[in-house]
Amino acid sequence: MMKKLICLLYAGLWLCLPLSAQETESPLIEQAQSEAQQALLSLQEETQAPLPSLDSQLSVHDCVRIAMANSPRAVSARLAVESAAISLSNAKNVLLPTLSAGANTGYTNTNLPGKERANETATSSSIDASLSISGITDIGRNIRTQRLQLAQTRMSLCEVENAIVADVKSAYYALMAAQRAVQIRTQSRDLYQDQYNRTKAFFDQGLRPKVDVTTAEVNLNNEILGLIRAKNLVKTQNAKLANVMGVPRDTPFVLDDYIETEEIDFTFEEALTRAYENRPDVQSSKLGLQIREIKLTQAKAGYWPTFTMGASFSKSGDEFRFDSDQTKLFAGVEIPIFSAFKISNNVKQAKVDLASAQNSDRSLANDVYLEVQNAFIRLNEAAESIPVAASTAERAKENMDLARGRYNEGIGDIITLKDAEVSYTDAELNLLTARFDYAVALAELKKAMGTK
Repeated sequence: MMKKLICLLYAGLWLCLPLSAQETESPLIEQAQSEAQQALLSLQEETQAPLPSLDSQLSVHDCVRIAMANSPRAVSARLAVESAAISLSNAKNVLLPTLSAGANTGYTNTNLPGKERANETATSSSIDASLSISGITDIGRNIRTQRLQLAQTRMSLCEVENAIVADVKSAYYALMAAQRAVQIRTQSRDLYQDQYNRTKAFFDQGLRPKVDVTTAEVNLNNEILGLIRAKNLVKTQNAKLANVMGVPRDTPFVLDDYIETEEIDFTFEEALTRAYENRPDVQSSKLGLQIREIKLTQAKAGYWPTFTMGASFSKSGDEFRFDSDQTKLFAGVEIPIFSAFKISNNVKQAKVDLASAQNSDRSLANDVYLEVQNAFIRLNEAAESIPVAASTAERAKENMDLARGRYNEGIGDIITLKDAEVSYTDAELNLLTARFDYAVALAELKKAMGTK
């Protein structure tokens, strides 16, 4: 009997639910959930595999994997997804009946004047099943809202992952550039040391004046200071990479020599289109608009009657015999008459929230345009700078070799040699900067486009 009552109650409930709750997922939700699910599966596979040792040679991909497993941002985003999934489950569970069972026993000792003392022991038990639903249309809207919020948290997880990838790459290449700069500064220091030794030998032979020795020593000391600063920068960048990876560490990382040199084969307009289609924050903003629209509809529904439906069934008896049963089926309606303007204020607030969300969505679109534009410009600038910097470094090397040869032959002066050596060191550092700027700009463009 109870089973039939609950089936009838669910049938009536389904007919009373708003259309939006009966429909299948919207294409936007399906796309968001599909992309987020793929990201979660990919992340799960990577986190299940053994992480590389921090003491081994690390690639960019290795650092990204470590960051995904250890970064507090990634952990918080995954926990937010789990929390949203639980909230959706709770919203759906309102439609499920409850079942409870109980038993009790008692001992009573009665002593009345003029009567013998009476002892009585009583035992009873019961089983109850019930289902009560109030505000049926609100239940459907709440389920849909929780579903949208779950999709939003999944999009937020994807956004956090994209940001972590870009941050790791930026810190990784900054550390690699700092390590390469130390190599360049060391090589330059050795050149200045050799120059000082030669100049001092020429001075001892009476072939060079004392000022050349002093100048060579000053040049050597300046380069030593530059090397010290470069080594300290390596320590700073090493700490930044460790922080991004979520593994604070003092020991220097050993990085491989791979630098991303992927060439882009799309225009700015194509990059912008991909950003609007793929970026998790853009999709999350669209989902937020849907949530605000549902909340506005829900606020307007406050003017309409509230329906309540329910059913219950219980069996009870003494000594666990369950010889009594009771069945209830009830329905009710509550009509709002005056709510001290609460409903109208709720509608106004919902309209304001929707307008605010629409404004934020437009602002986000402008921000996405600017972010993609800046990343695209920086990438093209770095791409154009690399060949120029490479040519400059090659010519500076030739010029330095010629200046050193002339100085060693006694037909050149130390000022010309010093200028040539400084130009060569600067050219090498500029080439290094251009190459790593390209790799970082590429990572930033991918992040701006919503990809890894």
